[in-house]
Amino acid sequence: MCSKIIKLQNIDSTHEFAIRLIENNQAMECAIIAENQTNGIGRCERSWISSRGNLFTSIIRNFSRKEDLGQLSLTVACAVHDVIADYIKKDLYLHWPNDVHYKKSKIAGILITVINDWIIISIGMNVNSAPDIVGAVSLVDICKFQSISVEQILESILIKLKKWLDNLHNLGFLHIKHYWLRYINEINRKIIIRNGSDSLAGIFRGIDDSGKLILELNGRNLLISSGDMFLNTKGITVNHE
Repeated sequence: MCSKIIKLQNIDSTHEFAIRLIENNQAMECAIIAENQTNGIGRCERSWISSRGNLFTSIIRNFSRKEDLGQLSLTVACAVHDVIADYIKKDLYLHWPNDVHYKKSKIAGILITVINDWIIISIGMNVNSAPDIVGAVSLVDICKFQSISVEQILESILIKLKKWLDNLHNLGFLHIKHYWLRYINEINRKIIIRNGSDSLAGIFRGIDDSGKLILELNGRNLLISSGDMFLNTKGITVNHE
């Protein structure tokens, strides 16, 4: 995937560091890893709580305009899930669009940005600790290990990411889709999709051949390309025009 690894002690965000490399014409295919982040970011410009001992990495690679970004995003999630599955053998799920959950708790998140001919794949994983918030869990907590090497996790991610991207390019997205359908926990359940101030409530019917979420709404299927998905356990209704 990439031979160069940039190791940092303290940084605002590996993602922002990667952006600066590209904007300053210093980009190369590499993986950036930091011991500490002071201003980690997640999807939709939300903050990512960066507890020490966890994985904060941004991978820069060349981006081919022939690649489908939605398919690529779901493929990266497969690779991260595959890494964690080496430690956790059950109750590990993919959560659309590209998170990994253990039971109902988030263990890893992914942020993808394309700038010019480069793509930044940023991955945050709760390895040795979890932030003190509802719905977060760490690998150590689940496995009952004393500690896990973050560098070892990154090495595994780079190996698995190459494997899964090769699968995408050589076998097509159908292989990725089948993996997702195997590990999605919310199929045929009531969900809410939130995108900014907009919300949609319906039934989750899977993903299509481009990685879009299929939401059944009033007897018809809508394709959703972005947003946050939540289980609608209380049967909340949303008015639709």
